[in-house]
Amino acid sequence: MDKGLLKTGCKIFTDDKYIYFPTDANVKGKECLDLDFEQFDRNESYIEKLASVLPEDLIKEVHTFDSIGDIAILELQDKLIPYATKIGEVFLSTHTHFKTALCKAGSLEGDFRTRQYSHLAGEHRTSTIHKEYGLRFELDLKKVFFSPRLATERIRIARLVQENENVIDMFCGIGPFSISIAKYSNPKCIYAIDLNPDAIYYLKRNIELNKVSGIVPICGDAKKEVLDIPSADRIVMNLPKFSHKFLDSAIGAMKEGIIHYYTIVSEGEEDKCEAFIKQQARLKGKEASILQKINVKPYAPHSYMAAYDIKITFLVPRSF
Repeated sequence: MDKGLLKTGCKIFTDDKYIYFPTDANVKGKECLDLDFEQFDRNESYIEKLASVLPEDLIKEVHTFDSIGDIAILELQDKLIPYATKIGEVFLSTHTHFKTALCKAGSLEGDFRTRQYSHLAGEHRTSTIHKEYGLRFELDLKKVFFSPRLATERIRIARLVQENENVIDMFCGIGPFSISIAKYSNPKCIYAIDLNPDAIYYLKRNIELNKVSGIVPICGDAKKEVLDIPSADRIVMNLPKFSHKFLDSAIGAMKEGIIHYYTIVSEGEEDKCEAFIKQQARLKGKEASILQKINVKPYAPHSYMAAYDIKITFLVPRSF
């Protein structure tokens, strides 16, 4: 969609193995198939309807949105704000499975990483139930942080967890990593920590909603709380902008094991980031081996969010 390759007016569809996207041209580096796509049964597409409320030169600026439950969160540049309500109304009229359209009003704020939203159209609310991989997550967007764009990461980590492991989710939020692990793996225990009491409230709600067990909710500062938890076999560190401040605590919270470390990396500074990881381990008398690095998503111009799977072991004394 960002590259202008997605063909509008056609329905995306799936089978047991793949999701099929209609494109206007071949996508470089991807296998392209000749398929028949079902047309939308409405008279006008979203883009076509926008032409009635927006100047022609601004239509191309309306593109991305996040889907959280039945709430759509639109990304609108400053030049689109005067038309925001109309854009929201058009969006809901052509995306009928959404009940509310919101717009981000400012950046993430405070230790709880929450943000404000402007209501554009539909029902006046910020609470919803989000579904992914057979799980349901209740949340209020004004009270807690949640990213739908990490669904693939959450299921990836869940499938890596080994039977009978002790897992620490250092910044658990409403519980998407913890609950995915509890549902699709067989750990011994998951210690889910978050500083935000509203996040812990929704974590407990979501544990009940998904009928999972073995999760211990902890409201507090992860740096301090990990000191009172049994040694971890695996730690999830999903706090990309600030996780580097907690890496030493995570390494100290395990004897040996795996850390899934999410951080923001500037292009060209990958070596610097890896050196920092290894230095933090050495300061704890341990060794960090990077098993793999995944570029999760863009973050800002010339930087991106990365996931490092790190194996922590004790340093082997050198013999001379």
